[in-house]
Amino acid sequence: MPIEITPTLVPLSNLGVIRAVGPDTQSYLQGQLTCNLVKLAPDAWTWGGHCDPKGKLITAFRLTRIEDGVLMLMPKGQLNQDLPALNKYAVFNKVEISDASADYKVYGLLGQNALALLPGEGSVRALEGGVALIDGERAVVVMAADASLPEALAALPQEAEALWIASEIEAGRPWFDEALCLEFVPQMLNLDAIGGIQYDKGCYIGQETVARMHFRGGNKRAMYALCGAPAEGDLQMQLGENWRRAGTLVAEADWGGQRYIAVVMSKELEPDTAFRRGEEVQTLLPRPYPLFEQ
Repeated sequence: MPIEITPTLVPLSNLGVIRAVGPDTQSYLQGQLTCNLVKLAPDAWTWGGHCDPKGKLITAFRLTRIEDGVLMLMPKGQLNQDLPALNKYAVFNKVEISDASADYKVYGLLGQNALALLPGEGSVRALEGGVALIDGERAVVVMAADASLPEALAALPQEAEALWIASEIEAGRPWFDEALCLEFVPQMLNLDAIGGIQYDKGCYIGQETVARMHFRGGNKRAMYALCGAPAEGDLQMQLGENWRRAGTLVAEADWGGQRYIAVVMSKELEPDTAFRRGEEVQTLLPRPYPLFEQ
């Protein structure tokens, strides 16, 4: 069921921050990431991914510019895997890449008309001591560790991080734990559909595989969201009179008596397919965006 609440702030203690600074930041990361930093405007942010040489996704992140570099926001488990990979060749460039999670406080802002509490317009909104990244009707608020929230945000009720993860799943955003790093090519988590892959940007690590999946139609899977009463065990789908295991579970979170789950399954999935987990019916949620090829 859709998440409908009044404006709410969610402290995101499990969202880590990688900071890259230095004169070679853009040129170095341009050859590492799936997103195009050259074309990223100073007042914009983007989804992006970082792959290994085989094109398997290490991390998916939100990236925004700061004065002398960029910040990349991702679940902390992904950071554990990605920071060493990003630093592998950084020594040959004038760039410093570090875990800056302790230097920032990160919040999720969501709820009806929640964005009206933020000043300005556009996808990146400056705050005193921080910035807000607008993502649809939601926002990620990044504040310096020693800065105070704006009064309008500080006055909001706060909820547990499960609410934000449920909203990420509902919105089709790629939230996953460290155990799933290097399990998927980026398109399997719909990264291209949300603007995290630019196919015209030139070479980067894993680019050959990622491009082949796009231009030759090699990718057969996509990420879906479902919800239903909390239950354990494998997600199953009905095929005729039989049930079989359905895809790979990516993320799950309980909110409002429902469990929201993200699952990678076949792109050819019929929209009226029946699902269950244990004895509980699971409902396939409408995709909030078309896949890149559609």
